[in-house]
Amino acid sequence: MPENLTFHFEGALADEHRMNFYESARFQYAAARLLVKLSQFRSSGRFNKKISNKSNYDVRLFSQSVGSFNINVEDSGKGKSDEEFIDVSLGDLVAYVSERVIEKIDEGSLKKAGLISRRTDADQAQSQVDQITESIGSGEIKLGEVPTEIRDVIRRRLAEVSREERMNENTESIKKIDFARSQKLIAMSAPLISEMATALRRSADSLEVSSSVSGASKPVLFLDQNMAAEIETSIVDKEITALLCDVIQFNKDNGWGKVRIENGTVIVSFSIPYDILPRIKQTLIDTMKKDQVYLQTYFVRDRAGDVIRLIVAGILPTPTN
Repeated sequence: MPENLTFHFEGALADEHRMNFYESARFQYAAARLLVKLSQFRSSGRFNKKISNKSNYDVRLFSQSVGSFNINVEDSGKGKSDEEFIDVSLGDLVAYVSERVIEKIDEGSLKKAGLISRRTDADQAQSQVDQITESIGSGEIKLGEVPTEIRDVIRRRLAEVSREERMNENTESIKKIDFARSQKLIAMSAPLISEMATALRRSADSLEVSSSVSGASKPVLFLDQNMAAEIETSIVDKEITALLCDVIQFNKDNGWGKVRIENGTVIVSFSIPYDILPRIKQTLIDTMKKDQVYLQTYFVRDRAGDVIRLIVAGILPTPTN
């Protein structure tokens, strides 16, 4: 059954059912290249550097609905052939790369939403976000009932939870994406997601990518303008760096944390993709209690080349010397 992916913009020009043409074109170009390359990867376990007429897999744009601004595409590829490298939907692959490229909710996000105060620390604020998210997921409350000032954080967490569910549902298929293939996917996806983020300069205040099968829609990715600005100006290393560091904070539920690097002089945040988290969580917790942790990481840098955060790809035994 075909899966529909929806790229939904709200706020700014999008509320007038308009977008800046240049920003919209850059977004669509990046999103189209991302989906076609993911479709190629699903089929053969690899993707072409350039998209030609022969390698342009048939992901189709279909008509927009009225209200804000939606770009809808349809993919009929999942389960199409027993010969495919991996049996997942494009939405699942968008979730996979988003788990790696998009930073998890951190203290800064919670502070901006006013959820951290003298009486409420980061753990309590995260717990509050999780409770509200669970209530929306169970149908107890609707997103429109959530206070406006924290609504974007909740939408962001709803997308994270949805990605976590997809990772759990597709565990066996995702195992086929080995270390080398995952590295190539990140190197390909990161700059394209950065291009997609340009649509949040003036055209819209937020972007939500959702997926629907048989009418049931679930979020896959959420970006607000702050997130988009960070993504636009950051560069993800193409190579993995083994990093011996002190883990000073770790949320075992969503994989976010902080480490000291550069001989303890710099503190940066890290995130662990949800499909990796169960495999390394306990090892990380046990190691950080008694020793430094040896992480396999991608450095995410600003335009000056300084490290601003880490994406964890694995964990190695801590060297004895």
